[in-house]
This record gives sequence, C-alpha cells and structure tokens, in this order.
Amino acid sequence: MLSVPAVAFGILPPPLRSPLPGDGQRSPTEVMNAYARLRPTTVIERCECDHVTELVLVDLLTDNPIHCASCRREIDPERIGLTESETEAVAEWQGVASALYRLWLDSGVYEDDAKRWLLDPQGQVNQRGREIAIFLSVHHPTRLWYFHDSDDPTPVDCPVCGDSLETTVKWGIGICRPCHIHI
Repeated sequence: MLSVPAVAFGILPPPLRSPLPGDGQRSPTEVMNAYARLRPTTVIERCECDHVTELVLVDLLTDNPIHCASCRREIDPERIGLTESETEAVAEWQGVASALYRLWLDSGVYEDDAKRWLLDPQGQVNQRGREIAIFLSVHHPTRLWYFHDSDDPTPVDCPVCGDSLETTVKWGIGICRPCHIHI
C-alpha cells in the first residue's frame, strides 16, 4: 500500500478525472455508473418477486431507495428498465433525502430542522421525490414513502391533497394514489 507522501510529493501522478462538458471535470459520483450506485449490495436486500407490480421510494438506510411494494426489498434499476438518467435522478434525490433522514435520526441539534423539511409537502425533497415517483410510474406505479415520526399522531389524510388515506395497505399507514404518497 502506498503512503500519502508518495502521491503528495509527485512520485505518483494524481488520479485521472474524466472530462465532462462544461467544467471539464467529473466528480467521483458522476464517474460511478448510475446503476452501480443503486444496485442492491447483498442478495438478502434484493427483491426476488417473480413480478414487480408497484414500487415505493423509501430510505431504509441502504443506498437504493427503489423498493418493491410487496416484499419491501430493493429493486435493481436495470431490472425495471430505468435509463441511466432516470437512475441518476433517483440517486441524486436519495442523497438529499437520506441526508435529511439521517440528521433526524441523529437526534442532535439538526433533528427539528430535518423533521420540518421531511414533513413539508411543498419542500424540495418531497417535491422532487414525488416528481420521481411520477416518472417512475411509467414503468410501474410508484409512490414516495412520506416521512412520519411515530411520536406524532397517526396521519389519516394525505399531506399533499388533504383527502383521506387509503388504509388497506400491506405495510405502513396508508396511501394516496393520485398524489403518489405512501405513509
């Protein structure tokens, strides 16, 4: 293994960066294949259902927010025919949503702010999550798992439209199909 000084003192050239139109450089996350960023990392996490009928975008503390609505396991984006740009959009949204969720879980000074952002139906993370759920619905009906703090009263209405939630769900509290919300 090489030590830091070997690179720092010019013994080895710096790592190559791939060109990207515009700024001339690509970040490490852009270089990584979008599919690889969201591919389930273990067999245990991967959906084995014969047919995927519905999807839920949910952060279950993994890198992939695309989950089967039936078994709750992760779905490889290539399995459902997502393009690289669709997969990249999901990965970018996941980065923000996951960061907010982890700030809330940390229960530190950012907890209240993170909760407020996670609960805001007009906030950026929820707006973008719903947009992604809508475009993923071209492949399979998709809902955004909307944040709910179990210490708060159980929601009975959709946070977006205010209509009553459909409560005949396999897991969670309820769904609003028109708003692509699952709580």
